[in-house]
Amino acid sequence: MEPERQARIIALLREAGISVICLPATDLHLGARGDRHNVRRTLTPVRALRDGGVNVCLATNNIRNAFTPYGTGDLLHIAQLAIPACHLGGADDQATVLPMLTSNPAKALGLQSHGLAVGNDADLVLMDTHRISDVILDLPARLMVLKRGRVVATAEQRRSVVF
Repeated sequence: MEPERQARIIALLREAGISVICLPATDLHLGARGDRHNVRRTLTPVRALRDGGVNVCLATNNIRNAFTPYGTGDLLHIAQLAIPACHLGGADDQATVLPMLTSNPAKALGLQSHGLAVGNDADLVLMDTHRISDVILDLPARLMVLKRGRVVATAEQRRSVVF
């Protein structure tokens, strides 16, 4: 779509409060399969939407089925795929990707008790990392998952040092 028309549509989406969810694994797998040259990426324009003030989310809706015959459902893997596919590899861009998995979907769904604040649902994943900026790039071990304050999954992390 030409940039001027795209900008008008993005402005209308922003004004209407419409969220856009990109499904990079499925869209890349299914889209443009018939293209014989100049193959399209077939992804929603994540950068342009984000820069235009639209609430952009990343997700997956198909896992190991006819539409996407691979994947694990791990949204960090989806984010790792979206970074190069959506041209989000710059340092400033990367900082906008994690919210596309967390706070942006909560906003899209109208969840009122999302986020780290007293009284909110204690839904969170504890990861073995020192910096939040490393989460998507490093894919750290998920040590514990809490749903409404209740531990629903744990994992043991072992480290070996070889000299």
